Amino acid sequence: MYSNQTIFNWLYSFHMPLFFLAAGWVYKEKPVLTDIKRRTQTIVIPYFAFGILLLIYWQLIERKFRDSDMSFLDALAGLFSGCYNNLDFNIHLWFLPCFFVTVALFNILVNLGGRKISYIASALMSLIYILLPMPEFPWGFNRVFKYIGFYAVGTVLARRKAKIIDKKLEAGITAIVLFGLNFFLSFRNLTSGIMWFVTAFIGVTAIILVSQFINKNGILQYFGRISLIVLCIHGPVYRIVVKIISIPLHMSTEAVRESFLLAMIVVTVTMFICSVTYEIVIRTAPWMVGKKRIKR
Repeated sequence: MYSNQTIFNWLYSFHMPLFFLAAGWVYKEKPVLTDIKRRTQTIVIPYFAFGILLLIYWQLIERKFRDSDMSFLDALAGLFSGCYNNLDFNIHLWFLPCFFVTVALFNILVNLGGRKISYIASALMSLIYILLPMPEFPWGFNRVFKYIGFYAVGTVLARRKAKIIDKKLEAGITAIVLFGLNFFLSFRNLTSGIMWFVTAFIGVTAIILVSQFINKNGILQYFGRISLIVLCIHGPVYRIVVKIISIPLHMSTEAVRESFLLAMIVVTVTMFICSVTYEIVIRTAPWMVGKKRIKR
């Protein structure tokens, strides 16, 4: 939403690894079929439900205002393949099939060989990602190699109930130093190969340290509950909001994105719309977000 390239590069240096590590933190071993069934309900069904709706919206409305030569059939094929490069109508959806494969595969490894084998396999997959360039595979399988290591680290930290630094002053100072180092490395574009993992782990560690200062917060917990909706629809929503804001201000959409104040307004409105959408969906079609209808 905010198009400052420096800030963009900094956030993107660690935000996806942070998602996978946080997901690993709450991992619980389950029988393979039980896990796949549950993940299908909570990840795959929402992916296709929102993917199809957004594809129809893109075909009927948004593609008329965007530069895209992808046909409807190509986009539909992209939805089923889950390939990053073929999700032009809503690129953010790539995360869901990749996440599904990552968590299902890790659980399969745990069931087959135990925790140690799963950790070794995850580390080897990360090493392969560093050493061997891979083409785009269906359902983001090439990106699984990139992120499964962070998922595994999350499971390790959770089992040890780790607090990296107990003393708040030391934790705060360390977090500031790590954020500074992470920002410097991303600013210098030291984010490829093994340095991508180094930069990402530095950023993720800084976030973990900061999180130790945050007690239970109702607002953050609510955003956590609606995060699936935010992931699925925020792209089209914020583009609409940016366009609407740009018209009365007689500004280009790019100028709106480059203004920090206007970008924050866009974020606020977008999150409000996502929240309203979640409340509607959870009451009318909870299966779209992997929930069951509550019987009254």
